[in-house]
Amino acid sequence: MENLLIKNTSFSEYEARIKLVTLYYSLTFEEFASDFLRIVLNQNDEAVSLGNSSKALSFNQKVQLLLDAKAFEKDDKKKIEYFMSIRNQFMHNSAAITLESCMSFLTGIDKKIEEGYWKTKRANEEAGGEKAAKELADEEQNEKELMKYDVSEREKLLYKCWINLASDVIGSFKNALTRISKQRKVLKIDSKRNIILNFPTEDT
Repeated sequence: MENLLIKNTSFSEYEARIKLVTLYYSLTFEEFASDFLRIVLNQNDEAVSLGNSSKALSFNQKVQLLLDAKAFEKDDKKKIEYFMSIRNQFMHNSAAITLESCMSFLTGIDKKIEEGYWKTKRANEEAGGEKAAKELADEEQNEKELMKYDVSEREKLLYKCWINLASDVIGSFKNALTRISKQRKVLKIDSKRNIILNFPTEDT
């Protein structure tokens, strides 16, 4: 059967898969960013700037607002910046068709996400129990996924690092939401109106 995903494109099946995975995570994180900003700015679901119309802020703008507001811890901020750099290459650079080619446009990020991957892998294996079991299951799932494609061992490693980074970014948003919730204070304007203030810590 003809693969409609790559029909009338120059992409291989793996290259199209990488673009699709990138798009999936981008949409997921944009929803996180919009929800986060609604909380921080005390907006509802009808806020045009945080919606999905042509008048809404872009994904990059939403994330940059959160970074400027010091909503994330330093390590979490770095992970989000790495994700955004890789995402932007895949979405805006036609020459970035694999993770290896993508990294050729980004100085040092491959080493950073590899460090994160091995650190997470070691920590989960040493923790044992459910974390070790999940680590093994995730590794087997990634290996099974990658067996379908004719790619280098280096590309396979970068794919695992990329998936691990995306998982870390999810954790970064969760950490920030917990942190902001603890720091929020309500300023009473009158009997009907309140302003919710957020106070980032000095070490961010």
